[in-house]
Amino acid sequence: LWYIQSFDYFPGSILQGIQAIHVGKGIVQCKLIIEDRVLGEDETIHTGAIAAIMENIGATTIFSAGGGSDHASVDFNYSLYSTAKKQDEVKIEARVIGRKDDLTSAVIEIRRECDEELIATGRLWMVQRRSLNVKHNGVDVPTKL
Repeated sequence: LWYIQSFDYFPGSILQGIQAIHVGKGIVQCKLIIEDRVLGEDETIHTGAIAAIMENIGATTIFSAGGGSDHASVDFNYSLYSTAKKQDEVKIEARVIGRKDDLTSAVIEIRRECDEELIATGRLWMVQRRSLNVKHNGVDVPTKL
């Protein structure tokens, strides 16, 4: 929960203003009122803002599931279905859906509050950094990720 609340310390941040509704083991539910800082030229939420929100809330969800905080994103993809305008309230929900060895996966959805219309879905895979090793002259060396 401290992770989400700390975004208000970064004025102008895309994540500023996100309110935690529920944080549990492997699940995070939030809401956000769309403001100028996340709008694109067309006066709707910018696709880059959607990606940043989804990746950060997905990472928070993976952190909430345990296994340590030292993770790195290895794959993130998302699909856009609709959009939101200034002053629309959106709900963001992320859930851990799978774990295999040091890999953890979460799905993230953003929906418009007033009509539950799906704005975007995404999937994030993260790995614990301790398992990221590379070979240098035949010797395992931790990556700098």
